[in-house]
Amino acid sequence: MRVIIKYFVAFLLIQVTVGIKAQVVQKSTVAMPPQFADGIVAIVGNKVILYSEFETEKMQLSRGVALPDSQKQFCFLLEQLIVQKLMLSQAEIDSLPMEEDRVEAEIENRLRFYQRQAGSISDLEKYLGKSIGEYKAEIRPLMREQMLAKEMQRVITANIKITPKEVSQFYEKIPQDSLPIIPAEVEVAQLLVEPPISDEAKEFAKSQLEALRRRILKGESFEKLARAYSMDGTKNNGGVLPEFGRGEMVPQFERVAYKLKPDSISQVFETGFGFHIVKLIKRKGERVIAAHILIRPENTSDDFSKAMSRIDSAYQLMELSADNWCTAVKRYSSAFPNLGQDYGNRSNCGFFADEMTGLQKLTFDQLPSDIKKELDKLKPGEFTRPTITFTPDGRQVYRMLYLKSFTPPHVANLVQDYSRIQMEADADKKQKAIDAWVDKYRKKTYIRINMRNLECDFIKKWDNG
Repeated sequence: MRVIIKYFVAFLLIQVTVGIKAQVVQKSTVAMPPQFADGIVAIVGNKVILYSEFETEKMQLSRGVALPDSQKQFCFLLEQLIVQKLMLSQAEIDSLPMEEDRVEAEIENRLRFYQRQAGSISDLEKYLGKSIGEYKAEIRPLMREQMLAKEMQRVITANIKITPKEVSQFYEKIPQDSLPIIPAEVEVAQLLVEPPISDEAKEFAKSQLEALRRRILKGESFEKLARAYSMDGTKNNGGVLPEFGRGEMVPQFERVAYKLKPDSISQVFETGFGFHIVKLIKRKGERVIAAHILIRPENTSDDFSKAMSRIDSAYQLMELSADNWCTAVKRYSSAFPNLGQDYGNRSNCGFFADEMTGLQKLTFDQLPSDIKKELDKLKPGEFTRPTITFTPDGRQVYRMLYLKSFTPPHVANLVQDYSRIQMEADADKKQKAIDAWVDKYRKKTYIRINMRNLECDFIKKWDNG
């Protein structure tokens, strides 16, 4: 019963809004786990667990529940790694597939998540203590193992379904005085319209950059001109970009960078971010260090007028009926291909979704401060007048916000929180199936734990070596 309550409370109350820096485990007055140099902590079949793997696992805890002290954390991570190695071993025996493209995509997703928390690529590299390229090379084999173990979990739970009756039974097992208070929740969406860039503005930006390129070829400092004219955050570093490899930059940029020789300067070329020239500083195998100067075409007043007219049409459609929101988003919102797979949430009618659960209901505190300020003026079913905001790369766009629903703080219940309870009941049922599988296969697998003096309750059960 305590386990069920713990899972349910954690699921409902833990939100992934913690920054990278908050991932560092807080100090505690309880006994610390033993300190030792890297080495083999455990053997599971033909797999080994190194102490260094714990550092990687700590990073993943940013997506889960923080543990109260370092001793419990150590035990938790050790057991998780043992289970992972057990599943990995069986996955290899069963020849489960794992394409490298999937591994690379997952690494990129994790890095984007961490970068959002850190604030920038340079801040993330400072936190990691290494370049993005070095981190990716280090994490790649471990990520493949984790994903293969997850694929094994998927196979184990593939046929498990949860029924409405089971959801109710799961909920009813929770004592009433243990039900959590759910904070205020909202369903909110946005419609974004970007001012178009005229051909004249593009030609002017291109000509500016071509003039800078000629000055560089005549001997002026690339770094100095980047600091003076480049229109992105790299200008403060003389245009130097973080080290990158294939697949890490937009295709147009990557194609140019990989064709250059050290110290050579590219021709002017265009990406979705604007116009660039690139200088190759160094190439190490498939890794590249380069600098660039970016000039973005500037919107004219006519461009803003066109965007305002477009979003005003969306506003008029909404004035006819709030039920027209999805139609308005599909008809009038802009696409932002360089800002992520679905920046602006167009595929979901503009609705924000929880990164952890995928649910459309968010706690009010999860929202950015500027959006919360606007929503304070709305009632459910209402929408804002168009206002100007900024994309992550600094471009001005027009935005409308729509508040579909507001749920005040309340005790968790099946009526208002069914989707969340259903997800947790489903997770609980699948976890029981995984536990049964683990209990079966651990008895068939050689397991040796080299830390018998560690006070972890599970060790005697697992160690059969």
